[in-house]
Amino acid sequence: MKIRNFAIILVILLVFTACGKQDDTQGIKLSIEIQPETITDELYIKMNYECILTNEFPGFEKEHMVFVHLWRTKHEEMLMGDDHFPIKKVTDWKKGDVIKYSRVIFIPKFLDEFDIDFEGYEEIKLSVGLYIPKVKNSKKILFKKTLNIQAASLNAPEVVYDEGWWQVETDLKIKKSEDRTWRWTTKEAVCIIENPKKESLLILTGRVDKIQHKDQKVIFKLNDNVLEEFIPEKDAFEKRYVITPDMMGQEDEFTLTIETDKIFIPANVVQGSKDTRELGIRIYRLYFRENLK
Repeated sequence: MKIRNFAIILVILLVFTACGKQDDTQGIKLSIEIQPETITDELYIKMNYECILTNEFPGFEKEHMVFVHLWRTKHEEMLMGDDHFPIKKVTDWKKGDVIKYSRVIFIPKFLDEFDIDFEGYEEIKLSVGLYIPKVKNSKKILFKKTLNIQAASLNAPEVVYDEGWWQVETDLKIKKSEDRTWRWTTKEAVCIIENPKKESLLILTGRVDKIQHKDQKVIFKLNDNVLEEFIPEKDAFEKRYVITPDMMGQEDEFTLTIETDKIFIPANVVQGSKDTRELGIRIYRLYFRENLK
């Protein structure tokens, strides 16, 4: 399913009063532009913020952070957050200012489209506001919106792990959630990817084993063309590429090949191991979606 990349403009004018006292969020006109329009899990989204401070804005004496929270309404749990300082300190905000900046956040995988109760999407509550760090009850909610998040597998270009891949492995004891699941390659591993025929972003995160090979080389290819050839400086690596339609070709599918010049068999080099697989590198994430402008 193709995703059209245009924005949802969300505008809210904040005029709050309480017990006859002027609220210090008065006079803030907040606009949020979210790209792309169709939001799924396993997706990078771009949030463009614009704050217009009107003549009613009283100013801030204390520094504030912005909170951006996404809550799963069905499960009553926070899916993710993106607390941050705005590009300009709020204590420097003045009447007539226009503060613009953008942030990119990643929506993790959390939907199960094979669940009999799955309705094709899940409602997520987005809330944005300000708070004073380390001060309780200082949150000022500026914006609320319900988003319908769909499953990535129903929207993203299909990726088929073809030859040269071992099964998915998971270790829930690992602290970083992004490192808990991976696939081992053999010497050469091939993915067949649906061609969206539009500029896309490819992200590959992986790990080589420098205990076994200090100078293990990694090669990425699109179709038969080398995308990059490198020796990671550290065990872990992350690579990002903007893939143009010309690079993918004119066919309905293209191939991504991950190669390495060295492999190892754990049973031969790790004491007590009975793993006789030929292992190349670990791939933690293969992200391929439409590129955000």
